[in-house]
Parts: sequence; structure tokens; C-alpha cells
Amino acid sequence: MPETLCFDMYGTLCDTSSVTSTLADELGAPDALVSELDATWRAKQLQYSYQSALMEEYRPFWDVTADALAYALNQWGVEADDPTRERILAAYEHLDPYPDAIETLTRLSEAGHTVTVLSNGNPEMLETLADNAGLAPHLDDVISADEVSTFKPNPAVYENAADRTDTPIDGCRLVSGNAWDVAGAGSAGMATAWVNRASDPFEEIGVGPSLEVRSLSEVADELA
Repeated sequence: MPETLCFDMYGTLCDTSSVTSTLADELGAPDALVSELDATWRAKQLQYSYQSALMEEYRPFWDVTADALAYALNQWGVEADDPTRERILAAYEHLDPYPDAIETLTRLSEAGHTVTVLSNGNPEMLETLADNAGLAPHLDDVISADEVSTFKPNPAVYENAADRTDTPIDGCRLVSGNAWDVAGAGSAGMATAWVNRASDPFEEIGVGPSLEVRSLSEVADELA
């Protein structure tokens, strides 16, 4: 039966670790330091989104990402002027899509599903990335948490996606590589598909995935 499929962007359709090439080029840092910067940047990006939501002090995801980068540079004692930071930050508009992303979206769309993005990114970030990554022609809609001024996994984000697509929430399915996102969507009433590329254990809280796979192409195998 056709569903409204809501794909997470960061870590699901696009690889956040692809920022490492920009970090290396802009900072001239050794590989080990680049790896640490990347990990800290992503961890703080997520922490700051949760923290902003809990404190009810919403800021656009672009600003959250900039703050997280500033923390990572400070944590690892790396100096970078404002133009350098802006060029590094712009890497989030040029993330690499996973190799099976476009084919998966195409197969699911051809099977009759409504194919959307549902992400914490603010609209400008998401639309630019979708264009640059070649995803935009394969999407029916791009839905941002910015529309409800909070972040996933707040239920309001998932509920807004159902409202935007005029679909009952149990007729929507989140597809995400982030277990915390899957737990949030499941708790809000969505069906879910967890793209568990690293074969990690699931979270100890929240509703478990309706479907667990190892790649995006397996999502299409199961749902197309």
C-alpha cells in the first residue's frame, strides 16, 4: 500500500562525514585531528538541537550547526578566522549523497509512494542541499522542523509532516539512519524504517523500528 515516506536528510540520504574533506582542505589538519573535529562537530550539533528544544529557545539549524563548529574548533584548539569558518559551514550545503540514495527515491516514487524529506535543517539548507546532491527531482516535498520552531524528536515535528502531506500519521513512515529519530517518530505514531548501516543496537527508550535494514536500497527492496 502506498505510504507517505519521510526521509531524514543528515546521516540518511546524505553523509555528514563528507565534511571531512572541507575540514582538511581549509585547516590543513592531519587526518586524526580532522576525524576528531568531525565527530565533535556532529555530536554538538545534535546536542545543541536537543538543548534548544528542551529550553524552548529555538534557533535555526544553520545557527546551531555554526555554534557546534565553533565548539569543536575550540575543543581541539584549532584557530580559524570567520571566512574560513563560513567556508567550512558551507560544506553542509554540499554533503555527498549516499550512493544508493537517488535510485532508492526513484524506485519508491515509481511504486506510488509520496517521497519527502523531513529534517531538522532549516528550509534554505535543505533545499540547497537537495539541489546540490541531485535529490530534488526525486522528492515530492521538503519538510523542515523550522515550521514548528523545534527539533526532532519532538512529536510536533512528525505531526507537522503528517499535516503538511494531508496523511494520517499512521500512514506516514519515517526513514532514518538515526536511531533516536526512529524512536521519536515511532513514539509519535509513525511507522518507521531504520537504516542501520553500522549494525548498532537500538536505543533503550522510544518505540523500536517497524523495519530495520542495512542500506537505503534495502528500503526500496522492502517497500517498492
